[in-house]
Amino acid sequence: MKSLVGVIQQSLASEPDLLQVSNLSWSADQNKILNEISFAIKKGSFVGLIGPNGAGKSSLMRCIYRVNHPDEGTVLFEGENIWQGSANANARNMAVILQEQSDHLGLSVYEVVALGLTPHKKLFEWDTPEDKNSIKQVLLDNDLLQLSARLFSYLSGGEKQRVMLARAMLQKPKLLIMDEPTNHLDVHYQVEVLQKVKKLDVTVLASFHDLNLAAAFCDKIIVLDKGQLSSVGTPEEVLTEQILSEVFNSKAFVDKHPIHQHPRITYAYHDE
Repeated sequence: MKSLVGVIQQSLASEPDLLQVSNLSWSADQNKILNEISFAIKKGSFVGLIGPNGAGKSSLMRCIYRVNHPDEGTVLFEGENIWQGSANANARNMAVILQEQSDHLGLSVYEVVALGLTPHKKLFEWDTPEDKNSIKQVLLDNDLLQLSARLFSYLSGGEKQRVMLARAMLQKPKLLIMDEPTNHLDVHYQVEVLQKVKKLDVTVLASFHDLNLAAAFCDKIIVLDKGQLSSVGTPEEVLTEQILSEVFNSKAFVDKHPIHQHPRITYAYHDE
């Protein structure tokens, strides 16, 4: 009998590529930040992006969600160049949750979440009763209903992350891009948010600093180092002691999680 992991991997392999990044390079102030990056993401997969600070993770994501225009190469979404379509069409396809959020001055939690409907509406189109029910439900699903009238700017970092996830869920994108999604969250909410995202009917690209979380939730991991693609593969293939040493300059021991069997990383510490 095939293992559940094997069945999932076989299912993902049969899915078409939702996103294709080909030979992508990008520079800032004449400094090359990304150099000939190429990879593909299958529809329905949960893909992690890891690498040391300064590796280019956030810069790569900005190229994918149309903030940084690549110097060279292409980003194709469902076979179409993202820079040849409209910004509104791109917003319907992709939702983005950033590490740090703007304060959305003057907006309540309810109003920030409701912005998730904007890409699907015409100019000056009002929310329908169905829209309002959807907003209420996504607030409830993210334990935010009691905060709906509070100003977004008054929330803690963790609460803001949950609000942005609720907004993304309301947006119903095909691709959810998350830059350090567990930033500002305590351990309970780190796991809860990632479990919630894993259950959504959406393809995910998320950057991680916590490699054990990446190992636990990702089907595939992309490793960046100094603006270049270092490795791509399953957590078992890329989270090895050799790659951790070469890319992160860290001595670590990798074994299997005693319950879930994904790679578990233990770092070695020593006195100077």
